[in-house]
Amino acid sequence: MTRLYFHSLLLALLTGFLFKLGGRSVEPAVFEKAVPYPDTAIPICGATQTGGIPQNILNQPVTLRTNIGAYPFPTSTRSPKAQAFFEQGMAHLHGYQLVEAVRSFHEALRHDSTMAMAYVGLSRAYVQMEFQPYAAARNAAEQAKALVTYASEREKEHIDLRFAQLKALESVGDLKALDEYRQRLKTALKHFPADAELWLLSGNAYEESALGRGQGSSPASIAIYEKVLQIAPDHPAAHHYLIHAYEGMTDYEKALYHGEAYARLSPRLPHALHMYAHDLMKTGKVDEAIAQMKAADAIERELYESAPYKAEYDWHHGHNIALLALSYQYQGRLKEAEALARESYAMGYPTDTNFLYYRKKSLPELLFVQGRYQEILPIAQSLIIAKTPAERLLGHYFLGLLQLQQQNLSAAQKSHKAAEAQLALIKPVYPTTRLAGFVKPYPKFLAALIRLHHTTTDAAGLAEIRAFQKAARDQYGPDGWIEALFQLEMIADAALKGPNTGFAKEAVQVLADHDPAYPGTHYLQAKLAQLNGDRKTADQQRELAVKGWSKADKEFTQRIF
Repeated sequence: MTRLYFHSLLLALLTGFLFKLGGRSVEPAVFEKAVPYPDTAIPICGATQTGGIPQNILNQPVTLRTNIGAYPFPTSTRSPKAQAFFEQGMAHLHGYQLVEAVRSFHEALRHDSTMAMAYVGLSRAYVQMEFQPYAAARNAAEQAKALVTYASEREKEHIDLRFAQLKALESVGDLKALDEYRQRLKTALKHFPADAELWLLSGNAYEESALGRGQGSSPASIAIYEKVLQIAPDHPAAHHYLIHAYEGMTDYEKALYHGEAYARLSPRLPHALHMYAHDLMKTGKVDEAIAQMKAADAIERELYESAPYKAEYDWHHGHNIALLALSYQYQGRLKEAEALARESYAMGYPTDTNFLYYRKKSLPELLFVQGRYQEILPIAQSLIIAKTPAERLLGHYFLGLLQLQQQNLSAAQKSHKAAEAQLALIKPVYPTTRLAGFVKPYPKFLAALIRLHHTTTDAAGLAEIRAFQKAARDQYGPDGWIEALFQLEMIADAALKGPNTGFAKEAVQVLADHDPAYPGTHYLQAKLAQLNGDRKTADQQRELAVKGWSKADKEFTQRIF
């Protein structure tokens, strides 16, 4: 099944890029008018805002690293070391390893203080590490501009583009500024059609705002990134962004192809391994996904010890261990999952604390799966009085789940309303533009479970549950996809315990459509078959569940079987 998500609407709103994919000439980008930034957009790869990092850490010297990917980007510098550190910075920038990107660009400047492109790189990295008004990013751009006499004509284009993009960034809703930035890209590509980095920026510009960095890559951007691979074969960033584009179309096999390429080309870049894991997980290769995420985790921990700096300064670490914990949960390895969830829960978030909730959700979710309800209660209570609305929303959500376990429907309904009230407090303005979309599924899931816990679920109730199931299945990002799996599992399990056998069959099928390889899918298919008196199918499905959970904790299998 192929779903075209929001960004694919740009296909109708942009006249598009025309490429030389055979023997025809290349035509640079032609953008139509920008469209408004959606207030319900959901982050693709975790909560990515980071910042608040001490300057002394960002200025630490670094050494040249190997196996992080080759990023050919000629500059005017006469220093081979400056060039090498600059390209290392670009590898980290495209791999979302922001602290290392900044440190590498600083190191390039130590070898050549006149290297304007290193300041451009710093400006691009700082955009992802701070919020409006982007003071550090603009200052770095100004320093690049001050060195323009040392820059080539191509580098001057990049400097000019930096200011055009910053103008669009300083007001995310300024569609005129976004249009101007896209037109500057078009002009730059006319002048330098063989510049791979300009094409990458153009692919990013197909996203919904000037903040695009490849995570929101749309179907419209695919040909652009393929063009990059023609200019610079095996360019890691092109493969990276193609993964995101195909994930957005739920074409996980093609995403897997580019994930393997990205990991192969950048075997020591944590995010490259993590991206490969995304689609290994979604295509039933969970053992391999875990291996990739564990390798990424080991590289990161080694880096934090040698640098040294706190893991919380690297947004990617929290995201990687969260997805690794979910993958362990998939296999019933709850002890390993819980260790990572507790680490995440204890981590700080050095930027806008509105996104701190991302660190807090994994632990109570795992405790709930294990039936350790008394341990969840104090966590829920502490979240309810937290400073940010997203944390408070989670608190009411988990309290509602506990109340459902006690069959206290009226109390659960009150918790649901309280969660919805916190959701309403999250304003659709930058920098929390995407936050509402990210946390919105939690109260909706609670509402669906409340419907299922009624003695009888009427047509309106079933329609609400089905709407949630569809929304859950539309999650293509890694966290959303696997969290949806466990939510669909809970719905199917609850339905099997209710009187509506027709909906129970339907709910189990929705789970199977989402992931037919999941052991929990086989387990519930066995329960459904047993309910229908089909002993043979029940035994077959149970055997598949046992096999799938062969690495599960003993306590888990004893409780399940």
